[in-house]
Amino acid sequence: MTNRPTDRSPAEKPNTPSAPAIDYGPSDPWGACLVPMIAFLFLGLLEPSKDGGGLAGMLGISYGLYPAVYAVRVATTLLLLWWTWPTLRGWLGRATWWPPLLGVALTMPWVYLSKLQRDGQWISGDTGRVGFDPFENFGADANASWAYIALRWLGLVVVVPIVEELFLRGFLMRFVIRENFWAVPFGAVTSAALGTCALYAVGSHPAEAVAAVVWFGVVSWIGWKTRKPIDCILAHAATNLTLGVYVLFTNDWWLL
Repeated sequence: MTNRPTDRSPAEKPNTPSAPAIDYGPSDPWGACLVPMIAFLFLGLLEPSKDGGGLAGMLGISYGLYPAVYAVRVATTLLLLWWTWPTLRGWLGRATWWPPLLGVALTMPWVYLSKLQRDGQWISGDTGRVGFDPFENFGADANASWAYIALRWLGLVVVVPIVEELFLRGFLMRFVIRENFWAVPFGAVTSAALGTCALYAVGSHPAEAVAAVVWFGVVSWIGWKTRKPIDCILAHAATNLTLGVYVLFTNDWWLL
């Protein structure tokens, strides 16, 4: 038997020998679940595109500076995650063995549906993807290319899975269930939460909207099944890692 969610703050959650409190979230839920993602999104606005548009273009940030801007984005977000880590580590839980394997299996459906959407021209306009190809932009400088790839993989496999899962499933999907979201167990699912997840999938991945709705839905199922944030994070990281390897072999940098 578990405690029912209450309106208490995380610091006030009851804990008795007969019915230990569920760890609904980090002791600083707003800071841990929102601040890293807000910083990551804001710094993403400074990433330059080939066409020179957006905020980066207004500020005169050239496309060749993309690796430097991305490095700042990753480093800043990692610092914020390090700052929030003491409030997070006890809540993330112990990993289950199968979610990363499912994450790997979800990579090819993501690629297939993304290509189907692109080739069918189901979208128009800017998709928001920079698609920086280091081998094209650095030319014969192999060291620079592989240094960028290491940086890009750090963001892709470590930073993005953590900040996005903390924001979407740690905050947003619980917030639509209850305003004091820290009183909602991780992995709780309602029609409002699933609808919010689908809207977020489309809004954050317009170029892969169909794939994103399917993928985010499956990872939401993982969260519902295991009730552990770490399992969603590791499934996300596994998909991103496999996708990154796929891009290296196929040169489909538009997927990143």
